[in-house]
Amino acid sequence: MKKTPTTLTLVIIVAILSLPCMASADKNFTIHSPLGSIVTLTITSCALKNVRIHDFDFSQSGDTFFLVAAPNGSSDSIESLLIEFHEDSIAVQSDFVDIGPGTTEQEVSCPEGFDQIVIDCSGY
Repeated sequence: MKKTPTTLTLVIIVAILSLPCMASADKNFTIHSPLGSIVTLTITSCALKNVRIHDFDFSQSGDTFFLVAAPNGSSDSIESLLIEFHEDSIAVQSDFVDIGPGTTEQEVSCPEGFDQIVIDCSGY
């Protein structure tokens, strides 16, 4: 009789360990813009799952944001990202960019005032 509870326990443990980890979280970075302001860069867990971000930066004038990334899937795939600029938690501008195939550098024009950049999956 003791064999059944032990077997059931082992089956449950194996089932739990075989599930993919769904507890990933958004990543936040504090960066300084060339204009002297502090900006929070938020990369959502969805974006982190779909692309590898190699580099990000502002132009010297601060009017353009550069992103260098590649798809996490095959080298032939293309991933679409949504880049939103927020000021006081309100989206003031958004742009879609396509990453891939291979490593891609994309640039997005920045609005006049913002304190957060959110990089997310585009949803299409």
